[in-house]
Parts: sequence; C-alpha cells; structure tokens
Amino acid sequence: MEETKAEKYDKHLKSVSAYQKAHPDKCRDKCRAYHERLKEDPEKYRALLEKKKQYYQKVRKPKLDAEKSKKKEEKSNTE
Repeated sequence: MEETKAEKYDKHLKSVSAYQKAHPDKCRDKCRAYHERLKEDPEKYRALLEKKKQYYQKVRKPKLDAEKSKKKEEKSNTE
C-alpha cells in the first residue's frame, strides 16, 4: 500500500522534529546565520518584522485577550 501525500508529509515532519531534537546546536547555528543574513537585507528584514507584527495583532493578541477575559470571568464567578 502506498502512502498518501498527507502521510508522507506527517512522516517528514516527524523526521525533521527528530533531527532538530538530536542536533539542537546545528539548528541553532543555522537559524542564527539565517537571521544575520536576513538583517543584512533591510527590505526583507522589514517584511519579516511586519509579518511578525501582523501575526501578533491578528492571532496572538486576540487569543491572549480571550484567555485573560475568561480568567477574569472565572474569578468573578467564584467570588
């Protein structure tokens, strides 16, 4: 039986994760070098910062706000 594309992709992700866990130093060095090269190109670096900013504003902040309001609600219900 042949693997589907999704199964192959999942297998690939597990392999990558295992490699990263086995070689954290190599991965850290590779990531650091990538970011240094990225910072040398101001246009690409600006684009990266903008993506991070958008992600925070559209995904993380609403999620954090929802968690905060849920905790407040739970706290007020217990009092």
